Amino acid sequence: MDRVIVFDVNETLLDVGALDPLFARLFDDAAVRREWFGQMLQSAFVSTITDTYRDFGTIGMSALTMVADRHGVVVSDADRQALGGGMR
Repeated sequence: MDRVIVFDVNETLLDVGALDPLFARLFDDAAVRREWFGQMLQSAFVSTITDTYRDFGTIGMSALTMVADRHGVVVSDADRQALGGGMR
């Protein structure tokens, strides 16, 4: 029997917890980072399924916009830059 090792890259090898202070400042709740990350994964899956490639940074910014809109938060260009710098 063949053996297979599977790695869950999302939040195992990729630690986005370092973004918690930014989300705490923007949304008054660091836990919103999890909502953003979930939205980002959903958008990445849709991009893959529909064969419409988007890079990680673009998907991350789109997810941030969606989450911010849901929470009634305006994200400044400086805050987008702060988040984007960590994703590229």
